[in-house]
Amino acid sequence: MHNKLKQTLFTVAILFSSEMTLAASYDTLPKGVRLGGYRHVLTDGINSDYGSSSTESQYALKESLDAKNLESINDATKQYFEQLKSINPGAYDSFTFGEYAADAEGRVSVNGFGLGWGITNNLTAYFSVPIYKANVKLNIHRTKGNNHSETLNHINQNSNLTAEQKVIRDITAQLPDAKEELLQSIIVNYYQYKPIGNWEAQGLGDIEVGAIYKLVDAGDYGLAVAGGVVLPTGREDDPDTLQDISFGDGQSDIFAEVFTGRSFFKRKLDLDLNFRLTYQMSAEKRLRVPESYDFPLSREVDYFKEKLGNKVNLSFGPTYHFTHWASLSSTYGYELQGKSKYESSHSQANDILAHNSDSESHNIRLAASFSTVSLYQMKKFVMPLSVSLRAQKKIAGRNTPKHSQYELDFKFFF
Repeated sequence: MHNKLKQTLFTVAILFSSEMTLAASYDTLPKGVRLGGYRHVLTDGINSDYGSSSTESQYALKESLDAKNLESINDATKQYFEQLKSINPGAYDSFTFGEYAADAEGRVSVNGFGLGWGITNNLTAYFSVPIYKANVKLNIHRTKGNNHSETLNHINQNSNLTAEQKVIRDITAQLPDAKEELLQSIIVNYYQYKPIGNWEAQGLGDIEVGAIYKLVDAGDYGLAVAGGVVLPTGREDDPDTLQDISFGDGQSDIFAEVFTGRSFFKRKLDLDLNFRLTYQMSAEKRLRVPESYDFPLSREVDYFKEKLGNKVNLSFGPTYHFTHWASLSSTYGYELQGKSKYESSHSQANDILAHNSDSESHNIRLAASFSTVSLYQMKKFVMPLSVSLRAQKKIAGRNTPKHSQYELDFKFFF
């Protein structure tokens, strides 16, 4: 639920550029033929990530209800802790109502819609529109108790208490045990965040517009290139909400892509390789101004010039065609994102935000596809369409959420 969850754009968006083909990965639509597509993507519970050392850890926010975090809640708490510090600095330093942790689990689903059309036999243009639905569930629990009796012992070490200091001692002796409401009060009143709790939202993701051009088609092997833009139409991260998920990264992207493949055994077996490079443009963002590399919360908000790291995507794998209408494929996918850059008047915050902003992930995907295109061409089916079922699992990574996703893909040609 901390910054890694907040800053993550889950890449379950619809990438029709690599899924628009009739057969091999480098194929394009015939001239005048249009393709309509729908894809539903569902993730499992996202409650952990691969950290900077590539080890898995759970999403959790821990907050100690100590004097430093409590004294600014209101004037009464400020006065109490000022008096406590004057009586015994050790009592102030060690005071705690306890420690609480908030564990988070996020789920994301996407409904994607796309349209492609063959401008020529070698050139296909397309666009895709994803609609996100996401929710985050929080479980707040206590991890450490209070030390009121220890604080009282510190106070009693001073035998010459004034009348005001004796009042502080009596208040300390009668302090109640803290509940979750106190943690909520610190988050809202001290750090100025919106109340923490379960969160959900639905909205538009980033729209992709592009074109694919087939350079080579030699029967059993081929090559195509693609390019386009990703428009910042998706919901951005809210710096005042700890537990939200963004549907877009807030700036335009430019990408270039290469598809190549080779067929064997009279096109019974295909081997495909895709490579995609994405340049992410800079944009002005309203962000929290972090004060520590280790502590995720901060009070101040300001504007930063953010340049997210560029991305490289690579995927390859075989597809086996059992019949004219059924196939099974497996794909290995790799994604690498470079380190982000931040510019503002807060030099330390710039470095903290950029720290561990680079990432990589390794995925395995299995897919079963059913197509009536060949049957339609042989006049054995009423219309050309295809249906695919996919399952993808992230098997390793660095600075990236761990999750699996499941897809249902439907395309029809007209």
